[in-house]
Amino acid sequence: SPVSPRIKTTTAGDDMTINELNIRLDSILSDVPDKDFDKMCLMEDLCGVTREQLAIHPERELSEAAVNAAVKGARRRAAGYPLQYILGKWEFYGRSFKVGEGVLIPRPDTEALVEETISRLGRNFGGGILDLCSGSGCIAVTLAKELSESRVYAVELSSEAFPYLVQNVRENDAAVKMLKGDIMNGALLENFKTPDGEYMDIGCIVSNPPYLTDREMDELQKEVTFEPETALYGGNDGLKFYRVIACLWKELLKKGGLMIFEIGTEQAEDVRKILTDSGFVNIFTAPDATGGIRVIGGYLE
Repeated sequence: SPVSPRIKTTTAGDDMTINELNIRLDSILSDVPDKDFDKMCLMEDLCGVTREQLAIHPERELSEAAVNAAVKGARRRAAGYPLQYILGKWEFYGRSFKVGEGVLIPRPDTEALVEETISRLGRNFGGGILDLCSGSGCIAVTLAKELSESRVYAVELSSEAFPYLVQNVRENDAAVKMLKGDIMNGALLENFKTPDGEYMDIGCIVSNPPYLTDREMDELQKEVTFEPETALYGGNDGLKFYRVIACLWKELLKKGGLMIFEIGTEQAEDVRKILTDSGFVNIFTAPDATGGIRVIGGYLE
């Protein structure tokens, strides 16, 4: 256990109790928004110290390794480095996903996309689901676990992100078939043909593609600048991937199939037009937890 008898610290200074480390981290993280949340994540994940231990046993002394890990993590966080990368994991829809530099961090906004997809397909959905721009695999894994009768496929191009996808599929014991490839390349669709040359039965295409505009990329919060640009930037107007997915990848989707996206909060009307022009009907939108429009989708006519 990270909580152990007194060991002389070097990097962090004097020996520290749980409470002394708490005070130290408070000082280091003083300018960080939500510092109390970040502090407890660091203490729990890097030191094994829970809120209950902080309250009941503040005098317990910590090992040198535990103190140094927490102080180092806090300094990185104070410098703007993402908390999720420091911890090496993050929770999404009640499951843990490995993350690190090179892969987009799962966000609560994307849980709205998953919720709407599940609601639209129904828990007994048994068709194929294709997750494009899969990244960490949080969408594909979640849908595979929640819709256990479905067949889920995930496509990701990035050589940095793909290993996280593989690891998260494995560690969550999810039935997801993975493909490394560029969704902008139409030749990739050939991978989804059956031996007789017909496309697989795909009833849903879901995607959280890169969708930030030039302006939004210039205005990124510091911690977001550590995330891969390829997972964020959607072209000058942020719509490049929506155009390609709606026009090209609809070829895989069976008639009446669902195409559903996460979008930026100001992109609903533009993506609605893209879907309509590509032959989708019954267009719908859904909000995220803040009330902003975060999800849009439609059905192939």
